[in-house]
Amino acid sequence: MKIKINFFAYFRELFIGREREFDLRDGATVQELLAILCDSPELRSEIFENNKLKPYLIIVKNGVSIYSLEHLSTGLEDGDIISVFPLMGGG
Repeated sequence: MKIKINFFAYFRELFIGREREFDLRDGATVQELLAILCDSPELRSEIFENNKLKPYLIIVKNGVSIYSLEHLSTGLEDGDIISVFPLMGGG
């Protein structure tokens, strides 16, 4: 199945581009996708801290936060769009 990932803010620089597409096995999860995406210790340290997502990281599946779904165990389906961006503030 094909999954698209959109990157925002500094994640665009980190992952070298605005988006990437991955071919994953049927039944793959967000955790599996992130494991493939973070293919170096440097990238992994930007996303994870003690095997948990860093608290400032927002991951959205088709417009819905994975935190309100099944977190890292959220299942993926063909055509899903995952967005990754830092928590933003402003005023």
